[in-house]
Amino acid sequence: MTDNESADLALTVYAPSEPDEADLADGDAVDPGSAAHGIALAAERDQLARALRDTHRQLATAESQLMAMKRSATMELGQAIVAAAKRPWIGGPRLPKHLYRMWRERRAGRAAGGAGNGFRSADEERWARILLDAGAGAAGDRFLAAYTVPGLAWSAAARAEGQDMADGLVVAGVLTDASCAALAPDVTAEQLLPHDAAFVLEGSGADLVLIEAAALLPGGAWAHAGDPAATDRGRRLADLIDLAHALGKPVIFLRNAPSYLMPYLDWLGTSCDAEVEGGLGVQLARFNPIDLPAARGAVPVYAGHRDPREGPAVKRMLDELTGSEPDSGPASARGDRARPVRVIGEPSWRAAPGLYRQHAVFLAATAAQAREQLACGARVVGPVTEDTQVSGAAAAAEAGEAARQLAAAIAGGHRDMSEIKATLLELFEAHATPARLAELARLVELPPRPVPGRRVAVLAGVRDAAAAGRLATRVLGQRLRPHEVRVWLEGDMALADPDNTASRAAREQVGGALAALTAEGIVAGVVTGAGLAAAARAAVSPWSAEWDPQVAYPDSYLLELMCALECSRADAVGPAAGADYVFTDVLDPAVARTDLFRDGAPPRSSWARRGLRLFAIALTADDAAGPAASTAVSVVAGTAASAVAE
Repeated sequence: MTDNESADLALTVYAPSEPDEADLADGDAVDPGSAAHGIALAAERDQLARALRDTHRQLATAESQLMAMKRSATMELGQAIVAAAKRPWIGGPRLPKHLYRMWRERRAGRAAGGAGNGFRSADEERWARILLDAGAGAAGDRFLAAYTVPGLAWSAAARAEGQDMADGLVVAGVLTDASCAALAPDVTAEQLLPHDAAFVLEGSGADLVLIEAAALLPGGAWAHAGDPAATDRGRRLADLIDLAHALGKPVIFLRNAPSYLMPYLDWLGTSCDAEVEGGLGVQLARFNPIDLPAARGAVPVYAGHRDPREGPAVKRMLDELTGSEPDSGPASARGDRARPVRVIGEPSWRAAPGLYRQHAVFLAATAAQAREQLACGARVVGPVTEDTQVSGAAAAAEAGEAARQLAAAIAGGHRDMSEIKATLLELFEAHATPARLAELARLVELPPRPVPGRRVAVLAGVRDAAAAGRLATRVLGQRLRPHEVRVWLEGDMALADPDNTASRAAREQVGGALAALTAEGIVAGVVTGAGLAAAARAAVSPWSAEWDPQVAYPDSYLLELMCALECSRADAVGPAAGADYVFTDVLDPAVARTDLFRDGAPPRSSWARRGLRLFAIALTADDAAGPAASTAVSVVAGTAASAVAE
């Protein structure tokens, strides 16, 4: 047994024992402590395997260099001359004959070099394979790539309930700090840096590798990645893409920065699996109309910097609307007419939501900025630097038209909540960060992954199969469909013995009526027991909605509730009379965390006292229909200061 085989055999002691399928079938949960210890040992095994692979590479390189030096013509010629110089009376006459033999052997070797694999021995072939193949010579160096989320006790298959609430999308890549913060509420984001990109990518188990153009600009860790003067950054970026492809992970290049700021990155578009224009969408947890001030500035503002490299048309428009320089005094002192738009400069990442809520009218620079300002309840004209039409914003092709649109926006006053919420629903469905990530995943043909913040279960009690059929029809008509539907039997069937023939027949009929939900990909079933707590105990979604089958809910019912939930990051959603997009202390929850509906949860009247966040929202007049028309829908969130998106 060679030393390498012994090392590979020694590494196998670190492999964690995986749970047996027969054991999992019995419903026994894996001990989280032992599973975590096994993963820690696997991580140590992975580190040792990677070190062994690097040692193999170094040894192969040294041996190949040594053999090349020994077999070089210069080395052999030098040895022959030295031998002749040591014994000139013997070696001198033999030197021409020796040189002639060297010439013939090398000529014959070059002629036969095209045949075979070109290796002189099996050892040379083995070392060449190690040098060319990053995974050869070390077993298990990509072991941790099988785990989706780092730090989990075990995979979702080993959990007693069969699913893992944190098993969402995992994104790793070249990202800015702001993008990582924007992604944090919805996915697991791993930021790759030049010095540890390969190790973090192998250990993170990422589903998607994202390379953000803004992260390659000056000031970041990957700055000047394509500049010929910084070849090490470009080489590391290319190695990262090659490693991602070797691991079977799709790579997307996100162009969210002007191309003139990245003159040497044209090769990225062809190296990645997809190239996408735009950013990561609107993070509604930060940009939302919660806590809008009663008095907002009516003077139109431009929240951006004047770029000296902006196009001639854009420069001419902004010069007429804002002037060539930011405001520095009254119009009389400047000697020109009053400018209709005031330049306030680009806000910082942390200050942007608060600044957007303080002003009622904006001249937007980009489409992404326009959507963020619309989400904060402002009227928007633009964008002016992109040829893009944003729904809810007034288009402005030239300065005169933009000035007229700005005047109309000022005359329109503040937007009311019904208009703002209509924009929020559209952003929630198409332009929010989870929707943007789902679009990127579909682009590279990734299987859909759940977004924990949008996965909701419908809990309802039915008396018979007819009521279950009406429930299924109305749930399928929702614009935002739930992840699962759990129903319990009410009336006489709820009191009957679940093992008798009549009860089993009733459950089968109700289950058959819910088959339409299963056909559409919605998990549906009849739970054992009766009441809301029994249904919540069977639900695996992080959020649950109490549903009355007798009420004709509007098709935007779940959509509006979950949108408000995503904006406020609340703990529950429910009716509160006279309240709309505000935080409250008491309400009747319509959507809440599933744990709050289960046995042992605190009473609803004490939720606010226990630190739960309560937030209220009222349905719009167009959506208020049926018996629920007179009831305002509220969203539960805690204290206003802590629940407002930071």
